[in-house]
Amino acid sequence: MVISGLVFQCDPARVEAVAARLAGVPGLSDITPGGRPGYLVGVLESPGTEASVRTLDHLRAIPGVYSVLPAYIQSVEEDRT
Repeated sequence: MVISGLVFQCDPARVEAVAARLAGVPGLSDITPGGRPGYLVGVLESPGTEASVRTLDHLRAIPGVYSVLPAYIQSVEEDRT
């Protein structure tokens, strides 16, 4: 599993619409304002690196999103016992 803390830079006029769209993305949670106009932060949990990259590409394509920057990434091995 890959856990990523993300910073979204968005069009300030569309930040509420972007937040609503992000709320529907599987694996993405804790979407909150980023402290400055046009910024949001969130947590992405993906089953692996490839899935994480695909999701990041999808997030960058959302209208009103200028950039998605990982602030934290951790790969966690799942216990398979």
